[in-house]
Amino acid sequence: MAAGRDAILLETRHVKAALSAMTVKTDRKDARGIAPLLRMGWYRPVHAKSVTCKDSRALLVGRKLLQGKLLDVELSIRGILRGYGLKVGDVSRGRFEARIRELTAGHVALETVIGAMLAARTALWCEFTKLHREMLKIARADKVCRRLMSTPGVGATTS
Repeated sequence: MAAGRDAILLETRHVKAALSAMTVKTDRKDARGIAPLLRMGWYRPVHAKSVTCKDSRALLVGRKLLQGKLLDVELSIRGILRGYGLKVGDVSRGRFEARIRELTAGHVALETVIGAMLAARTALWCEFTKLHREMLKIARADKVCRRLMSTPGVGATTS
């Protein structure tokens, strides 16, 4: 809100359709084209998301990205080892690194490559858990999320 006036977000498709008749596209002419739309009320206002909504979205997107990259690294490690005839098998996240080191013991080239990938995995896991804890904290503090989590099968991530 500047100069005592409310800011209005406009539907971009409507504005584009109105401005498409102009032959020369410049910022000044765009402003001259938008002004009559506002004066005559030929616009559709768009909802602006709140800062907290954007913060929550950023947290969820970042968490999902790290989770995906973590899985990619783990699957790549399994794929590299499979090329050498080594199978990791069903292993929990906590025992994954120990199992991989056990399989690569004595193979210098594998220890170097897989060691670097395990270091990357550890860093990804550490940062993922930070974001996950933050998400859980926000979900537990929010009244609506707590109500949604009371439904069977709906956890903090879904709510």
